[in-house]
Amino acid sequence: MRKGIIVVVILFFGNTLITFGQLQVYTVNVATNDLVYDAITNRIYASVPSSNGSNGNSIGVINPDTYLLENTIFIGSEPTVMAISDNGQYIYSGFSGSSTVRIFDVSNQTAGIQFSLGNDVSTGPYYVEDIEVMPGQPTTIAISRKNSGFSPRHEGVVIYDYNVMRPTETPGHTGSNRIEFTSHDSLIGYNNETTEYGIRKLSVDTNGVSNVSVTQSVLSNFNLDFIYRNNYMYSTDGVVVDLTAVPFVIGQFSNVNGPVVYDENYNKICYASYDFSGNITFKRFNPNTFLVTDVFPITQGSGPVKSLITCGDGCYAFNTDDDKVIILKDLALSLPGSVLTNKIRIYPNPTSDFVNIRSDIEIKEIEISDLNGRVVDDISFVRNQLDLGKLAQGLYLAKIVHLDGSNSIEKIIKN
Repeated sequence: MRKGIIVVVILFFGNTLITFGQLQVYTVNVATNDLVYDAITNRIYASVPSSNGSNGNSIGVINPDTYLLENTIFIGSEPTVMAISDNGQYIYSGFSGSSTVRIFDVSNQTAGIQFSLGNDVSTGPYYVEDIEVMPGQPTTIAISRKNSGFSPRHEGVVIYDYNVMRPTETPGHTGSNRIEFTSHDSLIGYNNETTEYGIRKLSVDTNGVSNVSVTQSVLSNFNLDFIYRNNYMYSTDGVVVDLTAVPFVIGQFSNVNGPVVYDENYNKICYASYDFSGNITFKRFNPNTFLVTDVFPITQGSGPVKSLITCGDGCYAFNTDDDKVIILKDLALSLPGSVLTNKIRIYPNPTSDFVNIRSDIEIKEIEISDLNGRVVDDISFVRNQLDLGKLAQGLYLAKIVHLDGSNSIEKIIKN
């Protein structure tokens, strides 16, 4: 046992709980390819392959509070990458066993429309390499297509509205293997399979998607992925790229290799990093200074790590190559001292217009942001009331700052 680390082992509903200081580590034994989180249902959704057994080829539903696989719903042959709409309405899944995309309705917990991606006369059927849902448009997705068995694998980026493809698509061969929406009308992409290593800016309109510019060799590793946040790319090897104008490297998180997520509640960049021996370390960084704030060794699974998500206040989850979903709970974040001694009441919630906020400690200010971290302007807090009537339907986060300097993050649902 390492000095300074308290380890407690308890069997919890068949899963193992281990505590590292304020960090609790739970394991769910299930084979998965990708993870997404829905804040409204407070559930982790996983793509479960056939290798998991009789409940494979499904969407798995994991409760991040009980650490149980509550249900599996058949979705199709070998589900892989997934994306969830920002209002939590739909999950889109790609597959390796079929050249299709299928839509999962979160509220009904049912698999819905499935549509084919078509094929190329030379390289055969198109498969999903990456998939993203347009911000504010739960029925519109961008797909980075790939072939199976040819090099290069890239087959262009396309836009779909439900099962209807917009006509304009980007060229195949060399392009954006990994993509992220930066707004409803633009994407950022990265070529992670050839030495061009191009970062592409793409424009989205009613006709489809087009390349706008490409900048080569800013990133320089194969098979990298990235996340996007406020004009910055955070890559899986720790490089930070400023996208404000021509892309350039602005910083580096040291000694990381693995999936990355932005924790919007606490303004941290988090990595589930693994080495060549499969050892996993969970690390959090200050996004402004690029300095590490804390490091936690994870011994309950071995890498590679496939994906990393946040799953609520002070909650993180990632899936490993040895068929585990690891759920981390930071008690120092999920149970801050100010919340323990201060009662906050928000009502009605959900709301269609006005919401009242009451606190035992006087409120100094409130900041409203969407799930992408964008601060909503022109929301006034008058006489303990917010007017949200102009906002689109969805989930929002209210950062409540008190006069004593304490703060808390609360969820508000707009109908």
